[in-house]
Amino acid sequence: MGTIDDILATIRRLPVSERLRLIDRATREVAEDTPKQPAVAAAMPPSQRLSVDELLAARLTPPAGVPPVTLQDMERAVAEGTSGRGGL
Repeated sequence: MGTIDDILATIRRLPVSERLRLIDRATREVAEDTPKQPAVAAAMPPSQRLSVDELLAARLTPPAGVPPVTLQDMERAVAEGTSGRGGL
């Protein structure tokens, strides 16, 4: 433990600007040495990856008494809305 105390004592004798530069450099080196976690989507096999539409559809929670909404239901509603046949 004496070695760490000696290192800290040496660092404390540095001017503040040098101490900050040392901290910045150490932070960058630790970040470079730290293994990066793979992205969740990249780690999933292609057969299990969801498109943005599928992800959003999966997150929909219909009110009580309303059946679940499928991706096809959403696409049909969007198509009807863009063709002017929507109920608004």
